[in-house]
Amino acid sequence: MKKEFLPVLRFIASSDAHIEGVGSVGYVRLKKAIDFSLSFAKKSEGYQKLDAVLMAGDFTDHGRPDEFDAFGEIFDYAKEKGLPVLSIVARGHECFTLKKKSLAYFRGVTGQETDFHEVIGGYHFIGLSTCRFPVLYYSPKQKIWLRNQLREAVADTPDKPVFLFHHEHVRDTVYGSSKFDGWGNPFFTQMLKDFPNVVDFSGHSHYPLNDPRSLWQKEYTAVGTGSLKYAELTVDKERCVHPPTHRDCATFWIAEADKDGNLHLMGIDCEAEKILCEYFLGNPADKSNREYTEEKQRSRSRPPLFPEKAEINLKEEKGNYTAEYPAAESTDGMPVFIYRAYVSDRDCKEIAKGKTVPSYYLYESEDIISTSLGALPEGKYTIRILAETAYGVHSESINKTIEI
Repeated sequence: MKKEFLPVLRFIASSDAHIEGVGSVGYVRLKKAIDFSLSFAKKSEGYQKLDAVLMAGDFTDHGRPDEFDAFGEIFDYAKEKGLPVLSIVARGHECFTLKKKSLAYFRGVTGQETDFHEVIGGYHFIGLSTCRFPVLYYSPKQKIWLRNQLREAVADTPDKPVFLFHHEHVRDTVYGSSKFDGWGNPFFTQMLKDFPNVVDFSGHSHYPLNDPRSLWQKEYTAVGTGSLKYAELTVDKERCVHPPTHRDCATFWIAEADKDGNLHLMGIDCEAEKILCEYFLGNPADKSNREYTEEKQRSRSRPPLFPEKAEINLKEEKGNYTAEYPAAESTDGMPVFIYRAYVSDRDCKEIAKGKTVPSYYLYESEDIISTSLGALPEGKYTIRILAETAYGVHSESINKTIEI
């Protein structure tokens, strides 16, 4: 499908810009995302148009009027380029300051309704904003409206995907949506099971979009939009993990559809202006096209590979030790998610361990990985380093014997 793919539709799918005013980080990155996508479209073969900009909420950081106004400038900038902007309002950041007045202020700034159903290039786009603050996210009336809009869209284009935008992930779909992660909600769990055509874009978690778990297919398709502001992760049983480079993460999707409903998703590193990951999806309206279920992704996961003759270097500072070693390479097209270090004594008893999440959410990650081992008493030890995928498949270890 890749060689034959010819788009008839191209749009930006983004979220979580957290704009704090004109010229702020989120403002600059969102504008940069639009400019890059327009340039990308013009350089593409066969179809050189960008059709829309979609924002799945948290486009402001505090929901202040000046932040809405700054987003309004981006809104107008896109319109000058001939681009419609479709955005929803999120319960959290958009409502912090103005609370219930946020929806009305948004309408005043953008001239856009907070819930929308638009047809662009023959494809349906549906968006749902938060209705109440602070308790009720979506009203019963909105849920009825959404079901009716989905029915209309599917009746009109039964053989095509229908694109849905809302802020919070649906519980237990993409990475970051579990109850433990804390960023998913069960509002649409039952409803969306009735609509296999749906491709559901959501944000809120800031979990990396190029993590393979950020694309989920089961009864329908769900896609995590990452974040234009920073990255966050769950690692093992620890949530709200922020690696040192997490604020450098600025990502969004360029999504394309062809005349037959097949999709091409390109995750973009906004700062590097490079494609970070990409997927080709057979028409999701066909239930048999489910190549990105967790089971299939897990079965495709392969052990990462360290460079031949990779060595561990040990550094000491004030009694604390750090292992440094070359980064491993992916062998399955999925990024290396984590590195684990284990320190064992002469009796093979584990006395220390450490882990490092690399900057896999950036186009250029580290060539050398550093893992803290903490303080080690005098003795002879073996250090083992493993590289591991998001699905727990690990490499062969690189080892070093040391004496302190």
